[in-house]
Amino acid sequence: MNRRLALPLLVALVAASQVLAATPTAEAPFYLRQNNSANSGNHATGDLIVWGIQNVKPPADTPSAYVYGTSGICPSGKVCDSFASDPDWLKQRLFERDWTLLPHQYYASRPYDPALTGNWRLLLSTNANFSGAINLTTPTLGNVGAMPFVASMTVSGAGLTPTISWTLPTSTPDGINQMRVRVQDTSHPITVESRAGADYSFQQANLIWQSPVLSSPGFMLPEGVLQYGTSYAISIDLAHTRSGGTFAGTVDSRSSSYFDFTPINPATLPAGVGNIALPTMKPVPTTSGLLAGPVYSFNVADVGPEHITFIDPVVATGFSYAIGGTDPNFKAVQVASNVGDGLYEVWTWDGGAWQKSADAIAAGTSFDFTAHGFAAGVDRFQIRGIEASANVNAFDVTGFVTGLSFVAEGNFTGTMQAITVEAIPEPATWALWLAGAAALLTWRRRQA
Repeated sequence: MNRRLALPLLVALVAASQVLAATPTAEAPFYLRQNNSANSGNHATGDLIVWGIQNVKPPADTPSAYVYGTSGICPSGKVCDSFASDPDWLKQRLFERDWTLLPHQYYASRPYDPALTGNWRLLLSTNANFSGAINLTTPTLGNVGAMPFVASMTVSGAGLTPTISWTLPTSTPDGINQMRVRVQDTSHPITVESRAGADYSFQQANLIWQSPVLSSPGFMLPEGVLQYGTSYAISIDLAHTRSGGTFAGTVDSRSSSYFDFTPINPATLPAGVGNIALPTMKPVPTTSGLLAGPVYSFNVADVGPEHITFIDPVVATGFSYAIGGTDPNFKAVQVASNVGDGLYEVWTWDGGAWQKSADAIAAGTSFDFTAHGFAAGVDRFQIRGIEASANVNAFDVTGFVTGLSFVAEGNFTGTMQAITVEAIPEPATWALWLAGAAALLTWRRRQA
């Protein structure tokens, strides 16, 4: 080799190696059809497409470097040429979310569109103009269908290790290959930040834990996942996975059915409260335009006049209660939760309209329907007067604990729904917002 050429060639090789060394690293590109129910974790609801890549890191020799991320797809029916200049490319910037369970995830999402089922091109670079970017591609989405939500879900046990069970949908477009329970911390959200274009950020719940793949529709959360004093969004995830190719086994369609849960510390409950049972509930696809919340149903045996049953289920300003078809009527109500100013109103139904039956009932005080003109008890009533500023979360299973007694022995199969700030207090048209769940605590009074 000519010695005069050797040095420039060596310098060029060194420069090239430095460029390669300055490339960000990432792994496991993904693309799935995601169906989210209404949730408090600030996740978009409904039928979505979500794509991106996991564990994005700056170059090893510059660990503090900022990694920019963007993406693009060539929609069906388009012929796309240069990514830099062809306007037929649909481009969307990536966001970074640093979940505890999946750190440094770069992702984007948008409503499902059948024209966007090919693969996305992902660009990662330490340069804002994406010069020297690494190019990766996601799997294709194809014609996979939207995974439906679970038909219903039930939680039992209000402590640190609740048991969650669910009923599977009667049919799915592509079958269910995976079931998991995932836990997100809503008390300590993460900040999600744009990685291209103008600065933009927002907060989401932090994904802290997920179960192994489950073979049956039920699971008890293990110790160490939940903590007292922290609120969580828990989802039941049903997924379909790809069957072949480079991305075999990766999820291409998933539904997440959410409910909120805050563990109840037994030390905060009145003496003698126990036998905690939670309701059966149905996921709500979205809260957009919602005027009526879902019904949260109970099936509790052995209620009666000598039992006080404490039940608990946006921001709620009140709650509506109703018995099941053959349940005994409500005899009395006692609000155990002391929220806002701790004073509540009791409203009863006279057959044509709601009427106020009690004003300024203090927390811990009982109101006996049979002693106030309802000798046979009542089949429905409302508690109102909760200040919006008290931030009673109707998604949360422990947000508002109410004690109930009944005029006779029997079972309680009734319901509870939250009334929100927007509620209109008419029997057929009041706005019942999403009641997250309603904890049911049975307290057997000591016999006199």
